[in-house]
Amino acid sequence: MDRVLLNSGFISGMKARQSGQEIYIFRGVPYAAPPVGDLRWKPAQPAASWPGVRECIEFSIQAAQYPDVHASEKLQVLSSSEDCLYLNVMTPAKKASDKLPVMVWFHGGGTRYGNGNLPISNSLGLPSNGVVLVTVNSRLGIFGLFAHELISRESPRGVSGNYLFLDLIDSLKWVKKNIAAFGGDPENVTIFGQSGGGLKVAALIASPLAQGLFHRAIIQSGGKDFEPPQLKILEAFGEKYFAKLGVDRERDPLTAARAISWEKIVEVEQALNADLGPEYEFMGPWSIAQDGWFLPDSIFNMFQTGKRNEVPYLVVSDMGELTGPGLVIADKMVADYITMLKAPSKADSRGYAAVFGRVPDNWRQEGCVAAHGMELHYMFGSLDVAEAWEAHYGGFALSGAKSPVPVISVVDRKISNAMMSIWTQFARTGNPSVKGLIEWPAWDEAGDRYLFIAETLEVKSGYSDLTKIQPIRIGISL
Repeated sequence: MDRVLLNSGFISGMKARQSGQEIYIFRGVPYAAPPVGDLRWKPAQPAASWPGVRECIEFSIQAAQYPDVHASEKLQVLSSSEDCLYLNVMTPAKKASDKLPVMVWFHGGGTRYGNGNLPISNSLGLPSNGVVLVTVNSRLGIFGLFAHELISRESPRGVSGNYLFLDLIDSLKWVKKNIAAFGGDPENVTIFGQSGGGLKVAALIASPLAQGLFHRAIIQSGGKDFEPPQLKILEAFGEKYFAKLGVDRERDPLTAARAISWEKIVEVEQALNADLGPEYEFMGPWSIAQDGWFLPDSIFNMFQTGKRNEVPYLVVSDMGELTGPGLVIADKMVADYITMLKAPSKADSRGYAAVFGRVPDNWRQEGCVAAHGMELHYMFGSLDVAEAWEAHYGGFALSGAKSPVPVISVVDRKISNAMMSIWTQFARTGNPSVKGLIEWPAWDEAGDRYLFIAETLEVKSGYSDLTKIQPIRIGISL
């Protein structure tokens, strides 16, 4: 398994040991051609094949982006590139015929920041629980979402924008073609993501272009763009951007813009965001577009009209996102989740709701709440990965943490093991209940039940009541 044949050629990886078993690791695997030069702001093309064996033991460079002011100092200085369409695979399979469930991770950072190479999401906890884990990089921000009338005119479908989501679809097509070689089952694929990654998951549940490419979905702390703007609105932002970039009066503005360095593209984007006002500071004017192709209607309407991809799904938020201090987003998020959960669905494609409330004891004593992203350390089994905690510490400090690192207890490890069991059980069967651990019912309006994950696992009623919590709004709020 340390050498695998893909549709584009052989790759080699490396292996590590977790919980007494070997995990094979492949990093920086190309799933599409670099979207550079004339391919900027176009759907990606297939990856080129290569001779011999391509060594895949190093992470790719993260997608072109300017530094996230909310990230750790180490993350703010990572190298970036438009040549970013790569993924990582971790598999415990011994042979290609094992047909293990596959979990495909879409990273957070809004739709503007981040990468799929972070230590937290490349931990070996989930693979050691019997799944093949894939972590994906795609275009971001202005490179992944920019719309302009000139680009729409050159498109055979008359659309622009949404390249980020088309990249994710390409990654899932790659999985469908190649994951069996890693011992994964292409007919049992779960997509999951947190924050901006949760939004990516929701958009793919809604998109007809993703039909048949995945079979379960998990949305963690994702929202904000469930009713995205029409394409024409984003094309108008594109006009403003080209004027700011100074190419609007060129004979061929689009060719001129594609010839400019990515660093300059991002620099001018920052300047335009400053002109537009603080509401664009995080997301920018570059959003999912209702384009009539990737997204025919709003995400809400695709759910409510029964036109979404019919797969079972989990919706998850952190308790600290509801209560504050720190990042407060879940009051609106839970209301949005309920709108989605109320939508008609078949019996085998219903939604399940959860709230994560566990905080390491020393941080809880300091006043810290279960902040945005805290559940990831438990879900990925990365409690002992100091670099993973460090990367998120800024948000945890705003949420009350005063010590630089948490002290991990037996309870933390128990909850982490439980979450990995539940998440991989859902990936395996489409039902998150685990015999002897938890019976987690699907959400319905009558029961209004959800799983609360804290010192113990408990199914509670009153999920809708969470929208009535009055948060402590200290720190940042999106």
